[in-house]
Parts: sequence; C-alpha cells; structure tokens
Amino acid sequence: MIFGEERNKTILANFLQAFVDLPDEEFELIFLDTHLKPEADDDKLGILDVKVRTKSGKIIDIEIQVNAVRNMGRGLSFYKSKLIVEQIGKAEHYDKIQRVICICIATRPLFPGTPEYLNRFRFRNEANNLCFEDIPEEIYTLELSKAPESSDGSAGWDWMRFFLSRSKEEFEMVAERNPEIRKAVDNLYELSSSDETRAQYEMRLKAQRDYAWRLDSAFQDGTEAGIEIGVERGIGIGMERGIDVGVDKREREIAINALAKGLPLELIRELTGLDTQTITSLKAGV
Repeated sequence: MIFGEERNKTILANFLQAFVDLPDEEFELIFLDTHLKPEADDDKLGILDVKVRTKSGKIIDIEIQVNAVRNMGRGLSFYKSKLIVEQIGKAEHYDKIQRVICICIATRPLFPGTPEYLNRFRFRNEANNLCFEDIPEEIYTLELSKAPESSDGSAGWDWMRFFLSRSKEEFEMVAERNPEIRKAVDNLYELSSSDETRAQYEMRLKAQRDYAWRLDSAFQDGTEAGIEIGVERGIGIGMERGIDVGVDKREREIAINALAKGLPLELIRELTGLDTQTITSLKAGV
C-alpha cells in the first residue's frame, strides 16, 4: 500500500533508484493495472504486487515474498514472460517490446552461502560473461536476511533496514537518513491506525493460517489412508481428500467475514479464491 499508491510515487521512485540500474530521469513512473491479461479463458491468473512503467516505457514489477515459496524462480519467469507478451498485439513487431524488470523482495534467503543481499540477473554467456543486451529481461533480488546491521554506505541499505524495522525507534532511526523513507514511515503510521487496513491485514493472516491448516489436514488424511491402502497411493488420495473436505466451507466463512467488514470484492477474491458470482451470492445473505 505504501509503494502502490499514486500519492506515494516519489517514495517508490526513491526505492527503485537505490537498486535499479537506470538513469534518474527514467523514474517518472506511471502505475499500471496489476492484473496480468489472460490470453485464454483457462490461462493461469496472475496478480502482481506493484506494476509501473518508466518514462521510456520499461515495465517494472515488484514482488514481496514474506513466506518461503517453492519454485519462486519459475513464478518470476512466468510473470516476466506475461509482461513481455502483453506489450504487443498480433500485427506488431518485436521492436515494440520494452525491457521488463522484476524485483523480488524476500525475507528468506534465496541463495544460501552468498553474502550479497542484492543480485541482478541478465542473460549472459557463462564462458565469456557476454551479456545478450537485446533480450529485454532483468531480475533483481533483495534478500532482507542478508542486510548487514551496520550501514554499507548505500541508499539500498537504508531501504533494507526500513523493511527490517520492527519498533518505532528503528523506524525513526532509518527515517532520519532519507526524506522519502521519512514519508514511508509516516505513511506506515497512518496505515497502522486505519481500521480498514488493520482488518485487511488480519484477514490476510487468517487466510495464511487457514492455508497452513488445509495443508496439515491433507497430510494427516493422506497418512491415515496410506496405512490402509499403501503409502504411495494413500498419500495421493488422502491429500486430495484433505484439500477437498472442508475447504469450500472455510473459504466461504472467510468471505462472509470479509464482506461483513466491508473489504473490497477484489481483495476477497484474492484471499479466498472464490469467483465473483459466489461472493456476490454470499454478500446478498450478509
């Protein structure tokens, strides 16, 4: 919410300038719809965290990963590819395609054993380090767990400490070093005092807990079934049963609670995975 709102555009620009290798004039940003356009009805749905266009047309996607996620690289590749494809129509030429930059902010280590908290990835030949400049893909990773306690003298370190701060004293300390981070901290205070924002936050936590509960239930059912019909077959069948049984009921309960709190339809869809028609019918009964 701090990075994705029009009124906070200078905050986002300052953050990007600290990490992304682009001229300063590029950071005249335009916010874009975060929904990736499907090419067919059965395409996988993609919703980005923050999506902007720079002055020259480059597309920047920011993803924030709080929990460990399997196949993160494949997910970033999927987003990056969709952002490239949606830039041109069927009759347009490839020269219309602008560079796509994906930034992944992760709380967990992505590359254990390496000390750098910032990594930049491009297409390169491993033999001679030659960069294929014409391939419009670039990924930056920020690993919060690797940020040093003491400043390394970079603007990027200030932003890393902002993400890692937990107390008012820590936020105030980092805010003194950068006027835009001062704005971000003030926005954070404002958001924290908002009943609506706190309700959204609590619903997200509940959705995460319910997801973990479903996985645990699936595992337990799979184990029990495996005793009777064989471990390999039992886990497969049991996990299917565990995911199916009770899931729909729980997601409907989450949706009803969210509707009662007045949360937006789009957010409820994201939290529960329910379709618009189902949520609308539940809304009629709230």
